[in-house]
Amino acid sequence: MSVACEHKKTIIIARRGGVDYVECLDCKQIFEAEDLEPVAVDDDD
Repeated sequence: MSVACEHKKTIIIARRGGVDYVECLDCKQIFEAEDLEPVAVDDDD
C-alpha cells in the first residue's frame, strides 16, 4: 500500500486565464494551485 503525496514542494509552471498551475516536485503531478489546501501564515502585525 503506497502513501499519498502531500504536495509539500511545488512550483508554479504556468498561469492561464487567472489560474495558476503547479507541479509537485515529489510526485510530478500537475494540478491547479487552488486545489491545494490553504497554508497557515503567521501575521507579524
